[in-house]
Parts: sequence; C-alpha cells; structure tokens
Amino acid sequence: MSLFDIVLLIIIGGFGLFGLWFGFFHTLGSLLGTVLGVYLASRYYEQLATWLISVTGWGDNVSRVIMFTIAFIIINRLVGFTFWIFDKFFDVLTRLPFLGSINRLLGLLLGTFEGVVTVGFVVYFIEQFPFSEKVVAAIASSAVAPHTLVVVTVLLPLLPEGMRILRTSVDYVEGQIIP
Repeated sequence: MSLFDIVLLIIIGGFGLFGLWFGFFHTLGSLLGTVLGVYLASRYYEQLATWLISVTGWGDNVSRVIMFTIAFIIINRLVGFTFWIFDKFFDVLTRLPFLGSINRLLGLLLGTFEGVVTVGFVVYFIEQFPFSEKVVAAIASSAVAPHTLVVVTVLLPLLPEGMRILRTSVDYVEGQIIP
C-alpha cells in the first residue's frame, strides 16, 4: 500500500468519523451537498477556470481542477449548513439513548460512503484533466482509487455529457500523437 493510498484512506476515514460525530441527518445533508456540489461545479467550473487563467496565467488543467474543487467545496458546505440547521430542529429526538446510537451509526456508514464518493470524484476529475505525471502515476498504481471510481460510475449521469466523453477524446488524441 502506497503513501497515496494511505492518504486516501485517511480522508475516507475522516468522512466516516465526521458522520459518527455529527450523526445521520447532518451527514445526509453533507452527502446531498456532495452530490449537488458535483452536479453544479461540473457545470460552472469551465467559466471559473477561464477567469482564473485570465487573472493568474496558470495552465488550463490546473485551473480547471482548482476551480472545480473550490466550487464543489463551497456548494457542499452551503448544503451541509442548511442540513445542520435542519438537524438542530430534531436534536431532541437524537438525544434519546437508542435513537442517538442509531443516528450516529447511520452517520458513520453514510459518512464513509460520502468519503468514497468525494475521493472518487476528485480522482475522476484529475484523470480527466491530468496536471501532474506524479499524481497520475500515483492514481494508476493505487489500490484504493479504482474502488472509489466504481462507486463514481453510478453517479456519472450527474456530470455533463461533454465531461463524460472527454476521457475517450483525450485517449484518442494521445493515441494519435504518441502511437
């Protein structure tokens, strides 16, 4: 297991602990924030990346990854905050001993799933817009990344069609340039 895999597992485990700590309702909001974050960020990152390139002069792929990540995090946290407020209304119920334990256990499971989805989408996006040979090599040799990508394939319909077919186009162009 590589250092890259250990980092991915720590991130996923962190999401799981987050779910255990905050419980099911808050974690459900965070998961919905993840899904909405991917959905909306994948639609607006290109315009944001164009702006970032004009301001900084950075490369296309680096700007795309940065702006997708920033948009994703902002949207995710806004939805999570909304569910946090919702969770406060049901705080009395989750204080009951039996329901409180179930709330935390379901939060752990849902948080771990959210971690897998989040890591999977970040890996997927980096594969679409490779910006570092070292990162691409780490993903290619990873034992964890392929499992996160399996989960992401279920959620790929949330992404715009152009992004889904981009990988095929990149592979074709690379095959023509580097036979």
